[in-house]
Amino acid sequence: MKQLIVLCSFLLALSISTTVAAETWVLKYGHVDSPMMTADDHVGGVFLKHYVESRSQGRIKVEIYPAAQMGNFRELVEGVQLGTLELTNTTVGGMNQFFPQIQVTDIPYMYRDDLVAEAVARGPFFDELRDAVLEKTGNVRLVAIGNTGRWRSFFTTKKQIKSAADLKGVKMRTINSPLQIEMVKYLGGNPTPVAWGELYTALQSGVVEGTKNAVSDVVGKKLHENLDYLVMDEHAYMFGFWWMNNDWLKSMPEDLQALVIDGVQQAATLKINLNKYLEITMAEEFTKSGGTIYVPTKEEKETFRAAKPVIKEWFVKNIEDGQLWYDKLESAVKKAEEEVDNTVSAIKK
Repeated sequence: MKQLIVLCSFLLALSISTTVAAETWVLKYGHVDSPMMTADDHVGGVFLKHYVESRSQGRIKVEIYPAAQMGNFRELVEGVQLGTLELTNTTVGGMNQFFPQIQVTDIPYMYRDDLVAEAVARGPFFDELRDAVLEKTGNVRLVAIGNTGRWRSFFTTKKQIKSAADLKGVKMRTINSPLQIEMVKYLGGNPTPVAWGELYTALQSGVVEGTKNAVSDVVGKKLHENLDYLVMDEHAYMFGFWWMNNDWLKSMPEDLQALVIDGVQQAATLKINLNKYLEITMAEEFTKSGGTIYVPTKEEKETFRAAKPVIKEWFVKNIEDGQLWYDKLESAVKKAEEEVDNTVSAIKK
């Protein structure tokens, strides 16, 4: 009888261990980009899939849902919050309705170059942002910061923009972000929020006459078929925010949590470097297809830069704790500039 009890206990333990070993976690990743290997959101997802699936030995399965199959930016974040998605990647436009303070990162001309923006992304500012967003949403965790196209500039269909004065009356597409809408208004344009998946048709039909995007976004989405002009004003750095369902992440063993976070952060880094390459190749494609690229003079660029203090004031007055978050970011930018300058100085010695 004792031997039978021991045998049964052994078989039960074996059954439990087999069940645990067989347990898998499905990571559903949704994005609005096209399912092409020139689309940075998709490339990041494909990398993540191969990285975590191979290193988890099948315990994690990644499913990719491109081209807004799971909704627009806001709906994707809602999906992460509710648990119908485990992961998404958005610009500010995906989170500003849930956490308006995130718009501070989109104030024009906050970052002097890529190195400074990337240093800010590595710093403590986004640790504070992560905690604040998680507290506000209850279940959405920021797991990585990258970019999604590098720099926003103005594209138009009918006329070349050289200075801010040229934007007067232009129906300019924006994301659904009050801060971006205010910026276009200040510069004299007519801001028109349009979802990313609807932009091609909106440009084709004349609903909008321009858009604020990166070169890689425009050409990758074939929007250049309806756009003829680009001014490289580079008014905003396009941070890419990777949002994850916190309950799903915490449901996994510690080793898999670490693996997933590692994979997403590497995907974000991949996108940063990919977009630098894509900007070059896509700019060439834009001009080959008949598009004109204009680089503004210092004086012309100053007409765009004039929007910074105005939009800062709007943010501080209209967003709860706006001054607090602006001060946090401004401090982070100054520290990032010092870090970059010190690195360059050390190399020059």
